[in-house]
Amino acid sequence: MAATPYVTAEEFRAHPTYLDLDTLRSGIMDPDAQTAELTNVLLMASAWADTVCNQPLGAHRVDLSTQGRIDYDGHLVLFPSDRPVLSVAAVSYGSTLSRMTYQAAPAARVDTNQTIYIPVGRTAVRGRVWADITYTAGWVSTVLTDTAGPGDTFLTVGDATGILPGARYRLWSPGAEETVTVSPAWTPPAVTAALTAVTVPLAAPIVHAHTSGAGLSGMPADMRLAVINYTIAQLMRPDTAAEDSYPDTSLSPGTRQQDSRKDGSGLVAEAERILNSYARRM
Repeated sequence: MAATPYVTAEEFRAHPTYLDLDTLRSGIMDPDAQTAELTNVLLMASAWADTVCNQPLGAHRVDLSTQGRIDYDGHLVLFPSDRPVLSVAAVSYGSTLSRMTYQAAPAARVDTNQTIYIPVGRTAVRGRVWADITYTAGWVSTVLTDTAGPGDTFLTVGDATGILPGARYRLWSPGAEETVTVSPAWTPPAVTAALTAVTVPLAAPIVHAHTSGAGLSGMPADMRLAVINYTIAQLMRPDTAAEDSYPDTSLSPGTRQQDSRKDGSGLVAEAERILNSYARRM
């Protein structure tokens, strides 16, 4: 499960949902408590999106043991489980499990079908081989852990997984959205299980002010919209028990599907339609 939702509470509040978001926790007046509960729902919606797509959507490390082949041109050809592939950290390969050749930071190329090609030389034994590969897949989704102001040439993020030199990402601060480009000279840190704040240099200064907690994302906009749509559906509450859409069905509020009644199921269907184009085929 993602450490932070793919859409922050601040971003969701700015979306035209027309929902009452100040009474999510009944009888509690503290705005921070309401924001915390909204964040919980957004985390669940993010996890739901992962489930629909059969993989984590946020950038993450993958350790895959698989079989591949070495082609005539001396390339190790591998088919990743999680996509899109952002970078390859290491690979081992061999005709037997007891004799594996290791490469750190190989010069990998990924084609449009997400097939990974790693040059290993024509002297390598051609044909089917065993392989262990460590790579980063998914889309960048993190938050700032410090404020940033106009003219700053760096951002401090809570999770730098997947952030690449020269790549462009979106800061989604409501009313101050902007796209930033990472410095091409930056060297990303190694991906580890323990996340620590990382300072990322930019190719050009930012234009707007951004607070700690602002979202930085490489996710497609429609993927984020799917998370928003599903969250809206979960927060739509009938006015009375007589309007409950589920008394005569096997559906539960957490799995709203097609239903002719106006209960948010259309939003879920649209969210699924969007996510299906990004889903990993099993």
